[in-house]
Amino acid sequence: MEMPEKNMVNAGIVFMFTAWLQGQMSDLVIFKNNPGLLPEFIANPSRVPNEFHQIRVTYWEKQFGPVKNEFKEAFSDILTDDEKKDIEELYHLRNMIAHAHVSIGRDYMLYRPFGGERREQKLIDDLQLTPIDDQSDPMILKIELWRDDRFQNASDLIERIEQVTFKKVAESIGVPHSRIR
Repeated sequence: MEMPEKNMVNAGIVFMFTAWLQGQMSDLVIFKNNPGLLPEFIANPSRVPNEFHQIRVTYWEKQFGPVKNEFKEAFSDILTDDEKKDIEELYHLRNMIAHAHVSIGRDYMLYRPFGGERREQKLIDDLQLTPIDDQSDPMILKIELWRDDRFQNASDLIERIEQVTFKKVAESIGVPHSRIR
């Protein structure tokens, strides 16, 4: 596989995992806000209760940012600073992929952060980016998920959030993590 194709395939894999994590965040927020839904959900693994389903589909209509914010607020008492940072990094990674300029003629994608200088500075701070010599103005980020180290970093982030943070959060509210995975 050529590097441009590998970059696109790896970006697609990472993006779909961010969608999967968004679904888990939604479910955890729903159960935190509606603990009465949990007994029926646990009692019947083969069917999602209708009341839970009605709330869940409203979360499917939401974008990643609002779900992320609700999740961080709902579980602020148990999330560590590092876990909150991981979730912000995941948000930025997801947005970079979703809004990238893609070309099959080069082995990278380009992303221009939206929202002006304040949002750009937040991205720089959250991802601890350092400017390069001869940086473009306005800033453009290069996405190279064909590189094994970059893809591995994204995979490690996803694994850490899913297997450590979400597992801990699920256990804190009595949700069997395996049921929302």
